[in-house]
Amino acid sequence: MNSKIAVVTGAAGGIGAVFADRLAGLGATVVRVDIDYGTETDDQLHLDVADPASWGRLRDLIHERFGPVDLLVNNAGISARADLLTTTDEDFTRVLAVNAFGPWRGIKTFADDLAHTRGAVINVGSIYGVTTPPIGAETIPSSVAYQMSKAAVHQLTKIAAVELAPRGIRVNAVLPGVFRTPLLDQLPSAALDARVSGAPMSRPGEMDELANALAFLSGPESSFVTGVLLPVDGGYLAAS
Repeated sequence: MNSKIAVVTGAAGGIGAVFADRLAGLGATVVRVDIDYGTETDDQLHLDVADPASWGRLRDLIHERFGPVDLLVNNAGISARADLLTTTDEDFTRVLAVNAFGPWRGIKTFADDLAHTRGAVINVGSIYGVTTPPIGAETIPSSVAYQMSKAAVHQLTKIAAVELAPRGIRVNAVLPGVFRTPLLDQLPSAALDARVSGAPMSRPGEMDELANALAFLSGPESSFVTGVLLPVDGGYLAAS
């Protein structure tokens, strides 16, 4: 990734921060963007992925400071812990605006850059865009809005891979399973066990394992890989 320019959304914490650190470790110049960056630096910029004007501003700043983008990682995402019948219109709209419209806008914003650099897009989907989380008295509330938004990201990945391949742009997605994060550690033990037990490997993943998948999809080793939804889930989807 030496001399490559990578943009990672939702980079202020969690998966986004891990991805940004891994890409920087591989030699990329990483532009970390997040709605939580109130104070900006050269490589930490404010972005509201639900706001088209915010994307335009980001593109202009990156072109001014760094040049055309080689890699876009659409990671920013939110959830609304409510089931089908209790999800409000406002929550549903907000989740889709960030999780589904955000990646779509990101791809549109940097498509010309990526065509110029023969670059790549990596979207962050979810196993819960394919299957449903465990349901029961011992589990935490699900999120119909989140699950539907991630299913949309998966389809966006396939469509963009097909439509942008003639322009030399690869588009793939990673589908994280249950990973060891501070949020996961805060779950009640019964809720954690219910989610972990769904994977044949019977453990949560480590963040470095997810970053390894990102590194593969980012680099030349995956130059003939596009349109892939790559589960990194300890076999969760295979067993579901």
